[in-house]
Amino acid sequence: MMLTKRQKDILIYLCSKREYITIKQLAMKFNVSNRTIQNDLAFTDSFLSNSKVIIDRKSNKGIKVIANESEIFNLCQELKSLKYRTLDNYERLSIISLLLLCNPINTFEQLSNACGVSRQTIINSFQQVEDNFIKEGIKIHKIRGTGIKITGDEIRIRKYFESKLSESIQDEVILSVVVRNSKLMEFDKIANEIIESVENELNVQFIEFMKIKLLLDYSLYRIGNGCALPADKCTNIKEIKDYKGYESIISALSNFEYSISDKLYFCSLFMNAKISDQYSDNLKTYRDSIDEARMISEYLFNKLQAIQPLAIDSKEHFIHGLTLHLRVAIYRIRNKIPIHNEFLTQIKISMPLIYEFTKKELLKCEKEFDIAFDENEIAFIAMYIGSAYENSFKTESRLAVLLVCSFGIATSSILKTKILQAIPECNIIGPMSERDADDYLSKNEVNLIISTNEYQAKDIPIITVNPLLFPEDIDYIKSRLFQLSYSAMCTHFIKSCANFENEKGEPTYVKDYVAKENIQIVDTCKTWADAIKLTAKPLLDKGKIEQRYVNRMIEAVEQFGTYMVFVPETAFIHAGIEDGINENCAAILVLRNPIIFGNKNSKIVRNLVVLGIKNKDEDSLLRLIYIFENKLNLSSLASKKITIDAIYNMHD
Repeated sequence: MMLTKRQKDILIYLCSKREYITIKQLAMKFNVSNRTIQNDLAFTDSFLSNSKVIIDRKSNKGIKVIANESEIFNLCQELKSLKYRTLDNYERLSIISLLLLCNPINTFEQLSNACGVSRQTIINSFQQVEDNFIKEGIKIHKIRGTGIKITGDEIRIRKYFESKLSESIQDEVILSVVVRNSKLMEFDKIANEIIESVENELNVQFIEFMKIKLLLDYSLYRIGNGCALPADKCTNIKEIKDYKGYESIISALSNFEYSISDKLYFCSLFMNAKISDQYSDNLKTYRDSIDEARMISEYLFNKLQAIQPLAIDSKEHFIHGLTLHLRVAIYRIRNKIPIHNEFLTQIKISMPLIYEFTKKELLKCEKEFDIAFDENEIAFIAMYIGSAYENSFKTESRLAVLLVCSFGIATSSILKTKILQAIPECNIIGPMSERDADDYLSKNEVNLIISTNEYQAKDIPIITVNPLLFPEDIDYIKSRLFQLSYSAMCTHFIKSCANFENEKGEPTYVKDYVAKENIQIVDTCKTWADAIKLTAKPLLDKGKIEQRYVNRMIEAVEQFGTYMVFVPETAFIHAGIEDGINENCAAILVLRNPIIFGNKNSKIVRNLVVLGIKNKDEDSLLRLIYIFENKLNLSSLASKKITIDAIYNMHD
């Protein structure tokens, strides 16, 4: 089913929140009545009926989206595509106009498929499109049995494309639809070569790269379809030739076999393009045969592939999706257009490993491509990487669940059927008796045991359930499996990254990141919040962080759960750059007697690491994780004889 733009926006907004939201709050947010919101939610419930994402309702709290991070991310990506949303009239008219300009022939069926609407809807909108083309001196021809084509003065056609592109350049949806359904990118390689040649000749960098590349793409498409500019047909010839960079641009274009009129037109495009304020005698040629967005996408794919092998058939899907996003992101960055990522805090807290990995790799890209990604852009890219990694890991690493049931065959069969329906993504073993289970476990490994009686097994989590499997049993099983799956993914990710880093042969020490006076050892703390406060105290006393930073760390645990516990018995806690941090810093607290950490998805924690990450090039989180993940170090930290000196000198 299709959603309206508001219904889609409501779902995306709910996905960005981890607390319950009331109907009244939603009504105020979207400037509609409570009744309208209730009607919209009825549609979204129906839309989500076949999804793993559900909207939870509590009478005294409100509503909240319930799902894991991967499912929420995938839903948001789908909602931002055209698959589950309708275009507004402006978007639809823009796409129709651009497709008419960018394809030699279009049909109403092709236009309706591109816009995700009926053929009749396109026909109803077409007169307005046709009127706009007529105003620009461009004719639209409807040829029976063939399709729709445009004709007119070539300069007018190109200028109209310039106008429509300028209106749509910041709209990711419009650009994505047009690129997917047209021949606009057919000459992308040559466009990149032309830009690189002109940049090198002028010794400048165009900050509106995406815009000028698409304008060149279009000109080359028109030329390739027999629509080169006639001799002396380019307008403003005197103004172009008077431009101070004219001779250099013509020189840069000397190796490209186009008419002088087309080269003059290319000059006009470069004349009007914004350039970087910074000049360099040795400007990097950072674009090769493909554009920089695709180069970055391929680089990130290869780095992720080294950690978690991805299916070959998923490579192009990953690169294509990320490239489309990066093209727009790079345009925003180079034109200093700020963007707010409403998922930023959620991603940094609930996907810290993926976020830090993405940040580290993008820092390398920044040096190569002379571009600076802020934390909002990094978080968006981390969502792509996290989704690809999680989906691949789940496909390869299904959790093994052993069913232990002492009841009869009928009861055991019912139990297994219900378990299979509840958790189809797991490998279900059994059911079997306690004696058979003992024998099976002596030869095999499992991740979780679900038992109908008080069964005991060493070092394996066990959930005791009613044989009829009540709804609360299913909820707890799903919650526990999510924790186990998350822990398994974190362990795999950490080990893979650590192995890659260790190939360099240089150990990392705690003392490289944590001052000795910021390390504490105590017997225990009353609550997990008290433990965070105590860990942070040395940093607070020295003015490295502010009290609101401590408060925000506690709020993050309350809001997002225990995602920061991804090494056994160790929590890595931090807040955001804008939450009251004055400089990079870190502190460690070791508890001789561990505590229950968090109010939901609680975990046993012995070690707390508080991090203040002010600068994005700081890599203390990943480095300290490698140290604490080491089994010998974890064993030492659990010893009653552990000392501050021993912690200070630990290494990976």
